[in-house]
Formats: sequence, structure tokens, C-alpha cells
Amino acid sequence: METEVFIISTSLFTGGAERQAIWLSNSLSKTGYTVNLLVLKKGDELSHLVNKKVNISRFKIYSSDSKLIFKYLRLARLAFLTILKINKMLKKSDKKNIVVISYMFHSYVFGFITKILNPKIKLIYSVRSDRLGRRTSKKSKTRHLIFKLISKNTYAILFNSTKGMNSFKKELNKKSNLQFIPNGINSIDKCDDDKTSQIIKEFLGDSSLNYVVSARVDPLNNYFNLIKALSILNQNGCDFKCVIFGRGVESAKIQLQIKDLNLSDKILMMGNVKNASSYYHFFNLLIHPAFHAGFSNSVTEAIQIGLNVVIGKVGDTTNIFNKSNLVFELFTEDAIYKSINNFNNLEPQEKEMLIIESQNKLYSLLNNDKTIKKWVDIIE
Repeated sequence: METEVFIISTSLFTGGAERQAIWLSNSLSKTGYTVNLLVLKKGDELSHLVNKKVNISRFKIYSSDSKLIFKYLRLARLAFLTILKINKMLKKSDKKNIVVISYMFHSYVFGFITKILNPKIKLIYSVRSDRLGRRTSKKSKTRHLIFKLISKNTYAILFNSTKGMNSFKKELNKKSNLQFIPNGINSIDKCDDDKTSQIIKEFLGDSSLNYVVSARVDPLNNYFNLIKALSILNQNGCDFKCVIFGRGVESAKIQLQIKDLNLSDKILMMGNVKNASSYYHFFNLLIHPAFHAGFSNSVTEAIQIGLNVVIGKVGDTTNIFNKSNLVFELFTEDAIYKSINNFNNLEPQEKEMLIIESQNKLYSLLNNDKTIKKWVDIIE
């Protein structure tokens, strides 16, 4: 093929955008493309999922300096060196068609600079939400302004949700090539007898109501209200267990909240776990309390495994569930509590029916063959 693809991912930490960047890298590689996965930040939790034919380059942009001036000077230096290295890689390519695909905000900026240095490349942004923010529920006006400026020279801006695309359409250049391409579906390998499995099984014990949450522990994912909702359940005598996969800036705060509400025997924070979906089969409900999202990977994987889902009305994800009583419109502790309690009160046959309906809907929305064909059409 006369095309070489460079996919820029801000990190390889456990996250939805990172997993989609890996899915696309693997899928394009299997299709016959030369694919390079460029990882900007230091840290790696997902590289074991990358196909061996994909060339991974790690630039390890980070700073541990406590003083801001030294921190930003180091980051600026590493960012400059990274741009030079990426530019050198592109110059070495002998392919006629060079495509750069950027995931996440910092990758958009690097993609933009790469385009300035290499005007002939095809620059594509992949956007996975209805807003750009700093891991909170709020929209960052600064990031949206920057995105508007750096998106003018893109070949295409692709969205994994129609709601996200319609939201951005209002503020981007009318001539921008905006398109909707759904997520790819990752395969899931179940784990039953490793150390993580043993910890989960010992914690769950004989509980029949087993909940799982898989998301970064930060303000965006609304953990504070979730823990308060679980506290209400506990006060009402509900016998449940909840395992949280993920870590983040609020980890210590949420751990303290769990302790203060006497929920340590009910909620277990596991930190980051590689391939969290490999352990979903130990549970019967995924809780997705986030304030906003595009099309959630964790929800997709939960449905694949056969879990019911309690989720806020966000992005295109809730299109899977029609008018389910497990979907909450407000993001308060009471709203989350009511949706979880609605699940608890369902009969086994009703839970099974909801799973079948959501799986049928999911597979009507997502199809890997159709999705990769759309990507190929854009790339070529």
C-alpha cells in the first residue's frame, strides 16, 4: 500500500480514547497498512494489546519537578524534542500518502504542528466526547477556542457520537469535514484464576448484588455522588458489593469518603487493572456515573459480557437502552440511587430481557467491518 498511518495518542493509560487508538492501529495493520502508534506521555498500561506489526514510539513527556517554572520548562523542552522526532519519522516515510490521526487534546496540538511542518499530510482528529475539558463536568472554553483554531487545516474531524458532532458543529468552521464513525468493538478475554480474580472473588463472597465501576477517579466521573448513592442503599439494608477499577486525582478523596461513610466492607477500590473488562463476568451491574461521554467503551464491554448498566443520559451511549428505568437524567446521589434500586428490584427474567435488548441494539449500532471500511475510505 502507498499509505502510512501515524496515530498519535496522548498516553497508553487505561482509557476509552487510548483503547480506541489501539483498536484502530490493530485493525489498520491487519488491513495491510504500515501503522505507527506515537505515545506522547510517560506511562504504559495497554501496550500489551497492540499488534506486533504496529510500530510503537514512546516519547515519555513528563516532569516530576515541584516548582512550576522548572516543570513547564522541562515539559516545553520534551515537547519540542518530540515534535522534531515525529517530523523526522514522517520525513523518512517513502509512502505517497501520509496520514496523521490524533486522539485527545494534546495529540490534536501535536498533530497541528506536524501539519504545519508537513503541509502535504492528511491530518485527522478523532473526538470522543461532546466537549473538551480537564477531566471535569465543565467545558473548557480555552480548549475549545484552541481546538477551533487548530482544526482549520484538518482533512477531517471524526466523532464517535452524533451528539458530540452536533455539539461541535455549532462552533467549528462551516467548511470543516465533520463525520460520524462509531467505535470499534474490542475482544474480551475472561480471567478467572489470576491474582486479581482471587481478590475480587474473596471480596464479593456470597453477595448476589455485585456492582462494578470502571473509570478514572476524577471529577468528570462523578464518584462523589455515586458513593453517596451507595451509602443510601447501605442505610436501607441493601446487601451489595461494589468494585471500582481506576485511579485518578480524586482517589485519596474518594477512599476517605468510603471510610467516613463506613462502606469499606461494601466498596473496594482496586486501582488501575489491565483489561478491567476481563473481570466483568464476576458482576451483574456496571455503573457509569459520568457527567458526559461520547460512546462509552466500558458500557460496550459490559453489554458484550452480559451485564446490565446504570448510566446517566450522556452522548449516544444511552441510545442503546431506549426508555430504561436504569438511565438517570440528573446526576445527583438520589437519581443514581433510584436507578440502582430499580435494577435491584427487577425480576431475573426482566434483567435477562434488558441484557438481550441492549445487546441487540449494540450490535445494530457497532460493526467492526463497517467501521474499519469507513476509516479506510477517509484515509484513502
